[in-house]
Amino acid sequence: MPTHDPLTHEAFLALASAAGLDTASTHLEELYSFVQATLAGLKSLEEIDVAGAEPDMAFLPAPE
Repeated sequence: MPTHDPLTHEAFLALASAAGLDTASTHLEELYSFVQATLAGLKSLEEIDVAGAEPDMAFLPAPE
């Protein structure tokens, strides 16, 4: 799998703007760094083999 930046700075700014955040704020750069670190931490989830697993039931109705 090729390594690439999952969220470019331009895409992050577009998402932040769509969410109503002030894209001129200096805090947005700190948020971008935090989001990048969080996404990098999630990369290990791609290594989990779930091919033979069925998802759990999200809802179990109460017996009548």
